[in-house]
Amino acid sequence: MRLLLPTLALFGAFFCIPFALFSTSVIPFANLGEATTYSPCVVMARANAPIDSEVDGAIYQDMQFEVLEAIKGSLSSGDFFSVRPFSRHNASHKIDITGDFKPETGKSYLLFLYQQDEVWRPVMLSFYVFEQFKSGDEEFLIPGNGAGIEAVLRPDGIPVEPLAIFHQSDLIQRLKTCAATPGSNWAGNPAPATLKMELAEVLDRTVPTGCDFTLGGPNLSRWQDPAIPIYYDDTNIPAGWGGVFSNALGALSSSYTGITPSDAGAVSYVPNCVDGAIGFNSNFLDFCDAELNGSQSTLIIFDDPCNEIPNLSGCSGTLAFGGSYSSSTTHLFDGLTWDDALYGFMVINNGTPDCLDDIEFGLVITHELTHMYRMGHLNATTYPNQNMNPFCCNDINTKDEECMNYAYPSPAPVELLSFEARKQGEQAVKLEWITETEKDNNYFTLFRSANGLQFEPVQQIQSIGGNIGGKYEWVDFRPLAGLNYYMLQQTDFDGTVQNLGIKAVTIGKSELVLSVHPNPVQNNLLSLNLDLPTDFEGVLEVSDPNGRVLATVSLGLEKGIQRVQQSLTGMPGGVYMLRLYNEQQQWSARFLKP
Repeated sequence: MRLLLPTLALFGAFFCIPFALFSTSVIPFANLGEATTYSPCVVMARANAPIDSEVDGAIYQDMQFEVLEAIKGSLSSGDFFSVRPFSRHNASHKIDITGDFKPETGKSYLLFLYQQDEVWRPVMLSFYVFEQFKSGDEEFLIPGNGAGIEAVLRPDGIPVEPLAIFHQSDLIQRLKTCAATPGSNWAGNPAPATLKMELAEVLDRTVPTGCDFTLGGPNLSRWQDPAIPIYYDDTNIPAGWGGVFSNALGALSSSYTGITPSDAGAVSYVPNCVDGAIGFNSNFLDFCDAELNGSQSTLIIFDDPCNEIPNLSGCSGTLAFGGSYSSSTTHLFDGLTWDDALYGFMVINNGTPDCLDDIEFGLVITHELTHMYRMGHLNATTYPNQNMNPFCCNDINTKDEECMNYAYPSPAPVELLSFEARKQGEQAVKLEWITETEKDNNYFTLFRSANGLQFEPVQQIQSIGGNIGGKYEWVDFRPLAGLNYYMLQQTDFDGTVQNLGIKAVTIGKSELVLSVHPNPVQNNLLSLNLDLPTDFEGVLEVSDPNGRVLATVSLGLEKGIQRVQQSLTGMPGGVYMLRLYNEQQQWSARFLKP
C-alpha cells in the first residue's frame, strides 16, 4: 500500500485549461462530448515502457505512450509522450492516490489528457480512461470506471450519460466530430456494444468478500493503533464546523467498534508550501512530529493555503483532497503482512462548505476519514446504500461495518503473531501459528476448502492455557489434490468464535487438461476440452469474478479426451470463472461471453 489521497472533486466547467487534480471523488461530465470539450488532448495510445523519474526527491513511475490515433490536441499519430501518476515515493514514505491511472505495458487506451510541465495526466485520474479489448476482428473500448473513485451527483441536476462499452471505431468517430466543432451540441453516446465486462480482481480470501484495504496499491495497509487524534487548522474554520465534525466522528466511533478517532482541537499550522501543504518536502511531517501526536495524528486544513487546488467556479471544481501516508515498515495482522499507515491529512478548498449542506458535508467528511483509515470503495450494485459506495452520499451501513470491523476489530481474546501453511514433502501440508496473547481461549479449529468459500472442519486443537500465548502446529497428511484453502478459527469458553485467517497451498499438479475453445465463446455455447486420465464424476461451476456462483452442473465423464458443451443462454456478457471439481481435486479457467 502507498499513500492514499481520497478526496472529493466536482467537475462541470467546459474550459480547456490544465489543472492539478488530486481528487478521487468526482462529479462526472454530463457526457463524453463534454469530456472532449474540457480535455486539451484526446488520443488512442499504447503503453510502451515504464520510466522512473525523480522530481524534487520524489520518484514517479511514468509510462511512455505512443499515439496510435489523434482525436484532439497537440499530439499526433506516432508521437511519444509520458503519462505521470500522482502516486510517488521517496526513500522512507509512499504516496498512493486511490483511483490513480496505472497503465499496463503493451495495452492500448483511450485517454482524455491535460499537460503539466513535460508530462501528461488524465483529466479525472482513471475515471475517463477506456481500455482496448479485441475479440476476433472487433475492437472494443471498455471503461475503467475509475476504480477507487467516488462519483457524486451533479449539483446542476443534469443527468449523466453512463459510461459503457463501445465499438472503438464508432466512439472515436463521434469524439472526432465533437472535437472538430467546439461548442456543438452532443448528439449522444453511440449505441453501446453488446459486450459487457467486469474486469474485477479477486481479493485475498482472508479479507471479507467485497472489502478492500489496498486502495489500488499492491499491499494491504492499516493503522496499527486505530486511536487517531484528528486536529484541524485554526485558520478559516468554516461556520458550523463544530457540529459537522462532531457528527462525523460520532458516526465513525459508534459504527466501527475498533476505532477511536478523537477531536484533538484547533492548532496553528503555517505550511511553507514547498511541495504543497502536506507533501514530502513541505513542513507537514516536521509539524506533526513537533506540535501534534507525531505520525499518529491527522490534520485537516481549510481554504487550500498553498493553492494546490484551482478555485471553485460556483460549485464546480475540486472540493478537497486527503488521506494518509504509509511507510515501508510493516506489521502482521490476521496472519498477513500490512503496510503501516501514518500521518493523516485533509486539505479542503476555499468555498467548499458553501456548496454542501451540513448533512452532505458531514457524510463526505465521514467517507474521506474512512479512506484515511485505508478502506476502499464497495461495489454499489452488490452492496447498495453504503457510506463507502463510489456514489455519494449515504450513512454508514452494515457492509461498511463488516469491512472496517474486520481491519480494526475490538480487542480480541487471541492476538495472532503469524499463521503459515507450507507443503511438507509432496503430499502433506504443515500448518503453524503463533499467538502473542490468549484470554479465555478454549480451542482452535482448522477448516479446509477446495474453493475458499465452503469450508469443512479437519482438526481441533486445544489451547495451551494461560494468557501468554504459544506455538501450535498440525500436519494434514491427506490434503486435496490441487488447491487447498485452510482457515484457522478460535473458540472461547463461552462459545464466541473468531476467524484468524486463511492460507492456500497447492498440492501436486493437475493431470487433467482443461481449456475453453473458442474463447470468447460463440453462439451462447460454452465448449470445454478435457483430457481425462481416469473416469471423472464431479461438478462444473460457473461464477462471476466476485465469487458468486451462477450455475452448477453435475458431470459424469469417461477417461480420455472429452468435449463438454453448456448453454449460456440468458447469461449476460462478461468475464466468468469456470471451476471443475470433485472431492479430490479441482481445476479452473476463465472465459469471456460477448
